[in-house]
Amino acid sequence: MTHAYPIAWLVRHALDAPEARWLGLESANAALTAIEYRPGVPPTLVLYNDMGHLPADLRWTGFRRATAP
Repeated sequence: MTHAYPIAWLVRHALDAPEARWLGLESANAALTAIEYRPGVPPTLVLYNDMGHLPADLRWTGFRRATAP
């Protein structure tokens, strides 16, 4: 899945974090995120913002390090 904000919301929801926490998660639009759901155990974040499949010059979040929400 792509698009940073929906990914941040899904990760926050899967980890049962407070609602405001999704705003601080940065992710690239072409990065991979995987959440594993198994019966009887809490969801597990397997991958988050993995850009290993992209060439080095395309691996970025779009946010400067100095920028904070």
